[in-house]
Amino acid sequence: MATEAAENYLQDTSVIAADWMGFVALFGSAVVLTWKLMSFRGPEHDDVYFMGYREEKMLSVFVNLFAAIAYWARLCSHANGDVGPAAQIVTYKYIDYLLTCPILTVDLMWSLNLPYKFTYGASVGVCIVCAFACSTLDGMARYMWFAMGISLFGATWVSIVKVVRMRLDQFTSKAAKKVRTSLKIACMTYFAIWGGYPTLWVLNEAGIVDPISSHVLHCFLDVLAKSVYGFALLSFVLHGEKQEFIFLPLKPACEPKPSARDDEDEEDSEDEDSRKPGKQAVMIGSKINSRPTHSNEKPHQPVFLGGSIPMQQPRPDLELSMGGMTNQHPDVTDTRQQILDLNSQIASLMAQQQQGTQPGN
Repeated sequence: MATEAAENYLQDTSVIAADWMGFVALFGSAVVLTWKLMSFRGPEHDDVYFMGYREEKMLSVFVNLFAAIAYWARLCSHANGDVGPAAQIVTYKYIDYLLTCPILTVDLMWSLNLPYKFTYGASVGVCIVCAFACSTLDGMARYMWFAMGISLFGATWVSIVKVVRMRLDQFTSKAAKKVRTSLKIACMTYFAIWGGYPTLWVLNEAGIVDPISSHVLHCFLDVLAKSVYGFALLSFVLHGEKQEFIFLPLKPACEPKPSARDDEDEEDSEDEDSRKPGKQAVMIGSKINSRPTHSNEKPHQPVFLGGSIPMQQPRPDLELSMGGMTNQHPDVTDTRQQILDLNSQIASLMAQQQQGTQPGN
């Protein structure tokens, strides 16, 4: 009787109600996220397709949409009596995880411009494959796959926490602190909730949690990990775009390994460094304002493709006036002076020649 009850738990009212609530929450989140993102007009409120050219920020929409489709497949299975080919609840669940969990990871890493975006996303996908094998196999293979999956999951989880923590520590400016709360909520949801899935598997395997409770708790975790995370990250992304945040690549301090070539070129490099202009530190994770450069190189001018071309700013190194060229580049000034000296010498030689050819000389 216990085995039969365990096999028929999918027809329990609590299970069906939890799947309906999961579908409504996830599909509704996908709709709202789509509307919020596509209606965003940029920091100046003048760009209708602002997110259309930044589609990586739309990943949270597909996370919720894919999860909602998986829950819809579960509901179709319940309507069919959970019998026949449609009764693949476990398969639907892990197809959902195999799509959404890597995308969630890439979304977080991309929003913060962190390294190894797709590497960490692929690692999470491998963990999901191990979890699927663990849930479908029996005997010793079941626990072998769990050991493999939890090992990969732990290593990936720690690595992602490390780089995200480094980025959060860089939110020190006043403008950055205003949006740090929503980012922390998204990160806490991402890291804390994901640990609940293997914990539920262990509790269910040990008989502490029955299959019905495990199914309901999985639905609750899905909504938290996808919908709540999606809205928290949405708040951070929109505020970051309004403040025009620029996330530079992470560059933690490290000691470069010396080489023989470095020893040979040490003296030359010191001479070159003495001629280079001083560099100014840039706060990573805060709003970056353009500052005038003190270098002799000409500033890079962007190329605008389509739309109206903005008014060009005056170039101090190429400023023209009616009296000639002023505020010139040092090289141009030197060349112009050399030309003037040569013209003076030529004029002097021509005057001497003319005096020598006059009658009576």
